[in-house]
This record gives sequence, C-alpha cells and structure tokens, in this order.
Amino acid sequence: MVEGLIKDLSSRVKGGLSVEFYDGRVIGEGKCRVVIKDPKVLKDILRDPEMGFGEHYIKGNIEVRGNLEDLLCGCLNYFSEKGKRLEFNPLKFILKLFNLLKFIETREVQRHYDLGNDFYSLWLDESLTYSCAFFKSNDSTLEEAQQEKRKIIYEKLQLKEGDRLLDIGCGWGSIILEAARLYDVDTVGITVSKQQYDYVKKKIKEYNLEQKVKVFLLHYEDLPKLGLKFNKIVSVGMFEHVGKGRHRKFFEVVSSILEEGGLFLLHTIGKVHPSTQSRWIRKYIFPGGYLPSIEEVLRATKGLDFNLIDLDNWRIHYYFTLKEWLRRFYRVSDYVIEKYGKDFYRMWELYLTASAVSFYIGSNHLFQFLFSKGVINDYPVMRRVFYDPLLVT
Repeated sequence: MVEGLIKDLSSRVKGGLSVEFYDGRVIGEGKCRVVIKDPKVLKDILRDPEMGFGEHYIKGNIEVRGNLEDLLCGCLNYFSEKGKRLEFNPLKFILKLFNLLKFIETREVQRHYDLGNDFYSLWLDESLTYSCAFFKSNDSTLEEAQQEKRKIIYEKLQLKEGDRLLDIGCGWGSIILEAARLYDVDTVGITVSKQQYDYVKKKIKEYNLEQKVKVFLLHYEDLPKLGLKFNKIVSVGMFEHVGKGRHRKFFEVVSSILEEGGLFLLHTIGKVHPSTQSRWIRKYIFPGGYLPSIEEVLRATKGLDFNLIDLDNWRIHYYFTLKEWLRRFYRVSDYVIEKYGKDFYRMWELYLTASAVSFYIGSNHLFQFLFSKGVINDYPVMRRVFYDPLLVT
C-alpha cells in the first residue's frame, strides 16, 4: 500500500519522489527526498494526509530535501482527486445562534495579525500590504506590483476629489493613507487588530492627515454605529475572515452605509465553486477563515440592490506575490528562527509555500468584484489590457 502510494505521488512530483524512513529504508528514486524521522509520521499521514504532514513538518519530524513547492504541487493535485468532505461545525452553529460570532471572529483575526508589525515588516513590501499584488512584468518589484494593485483599485472605484472612501479591514493603512494624498478624498479605515490600528494612527500623524484620514478599532458589524455614509467602499483581503454563512450579514452592513449610486470593490481569495477548506491553515494560520465561491458571494448580495459591474481573477498574480514573500522570508530565516523558534519558522514556510501552490494549480483564486449600489449607466466601459504572459519559474 505504501509503495503504491509513493509511486502514484512520484509520478506527479517534478523530478520524482523518494521517501527515506526512520529505519534507513528508502522507497523510490526521485530527486525530491522526504525524510521521515518518527514512526508516528506514516500512520498519521495515512489517517489524515493534510493534518498529518502539516503537523509533523512543523515539529521537524519530516524533512524535505528538494523543492518543497514541487512536492506540495504533486501531493495537492493527487489528493484533490479524492473527493470532498462535508463540513458542519456545531460549535459555530451554537455561537451564531447566540450572536457570539462577532467576538470569536475578532479574537481569531487578532491572533493572526497581532503577531507583530516587526514580524510582517520582515517580508512584506514597504507599505506592509498583506494581499495580492499585480505584476505587469517579471521585472516588477514587489513594491511596484503592490502600487499597481492599488492604482487599479483607485481606477475601478473612479476615485476623485470629494469622495468619501471606506476601507473595511484596512490593514496597515496603505490604501487610506495613499488615496487621501493622491486624490484629496476623505478616507476611513477599520481593523480589529490593535497593532495595525496603532500603526495607522502613527502614520496619520506623521503625514499630517488628521483632517483627511480616520481609523477605528472596530468590527465591520459595528460600522452603522459611526453614523457615516460613503460613496466608495473597498475591502481587500478581509472577506476571507467573515466565515461561512456570514457573507449575507457583511453585505447587509455594506448596503446600509453605501450611498445610492456608490461603488464597492471586494478583493478576496475564493473558489470558483463551493469547496472544502484547508483544515491545517484554519487551525494554525487563519482560525475561522473561509474562502467563498463566486456563487456564495453573488448569492449573498441578492435583494440588496447590488449590481455587478465587473469581476477579475488575479490567480497567477497571487502565486507571484507569495513567491516573493517566501523569497524574502527565506532571506531572514536565521532571524525568524532565533526570535520565534524552529517550529514557528517551519509552520510559516509551509503556509507560504502551500498557499503559492494552491494558486499555481488553480485550487484557489483571487477575485476582484466591483458592485454599484443600484444600476448605474454612466460607468465607463472597461477594455482589458493584455500583458505578455508572466514567466513561471
């Protein structure tokens, strides 16, 4: 059974696969060698491939001597053929019943983003943008690609002087800080991360933008309490935290604070069709996270007077973004290990690599939905610009 599984996987791994066991036995002759250092590894992987591999990799019980991305690419392609798992979380159902999800969601997001600004500044770009960039060419730097992403967002939102822009899940504030300076618009950002909030407050003061930019430590459900209306709203990389079955509530909130004729751009990782989620990433990286399908997003808007203007898929651009994050992460590997420990380092190495692979093989996608509140007929007709294919190396 084990030999057959390794053979099947080897045919899908670039250069082939070999497995060295804790007793010195080796199966396979491929270039990518997986070294198993503990007798429990094989049993745990056979019982639950995703959690078994992920948890033992963190502990150092599995060593990959070769290209981790090639290995994961082959494994994910193989196991994607194994069917889907139905998901029902009784705890989440009870929490929803008693309206406690907002508190739980806030704690889950904080657990990820409050790891510390110092940690994220090690491998993100200068603007601390933690979402998919847009690479016009292979020569684009990460900073240039993130700037291009923001430029596209501003163009889609048709930003102009006098607009009132809200960023739901503003992160470290790159959009609200830049848009205020470039377009002379009033901007508001919200986040549930205390470290992000403190960082943005500091930047607002540093740039003398106190009259143009506001940031609030706030859950999106509490936005109506601000008593503010906006004609432009954007949300980048936050919708993944909303959670399964919560998308309708999110759009109801957006609808309540978006003016008639206003524009809403939603930038989110997602699936083409409803699909199973990575339990390892939800346990170790994004607790409570859920990647919605196109169908789930559109169904959540039904009856709320949202009109779909445009939909983009930047899947391959997220692959390039993650590859660049991973390259920068490796560059500071010694520091990360020294400060956070080897288990933490291996966990984040696996997360960044597996995420890159998920976009490369088409399991995950990056969507930009553009909606208007009500039907507007004066929005400019879009004409796509075709770039030469980016080289995947």
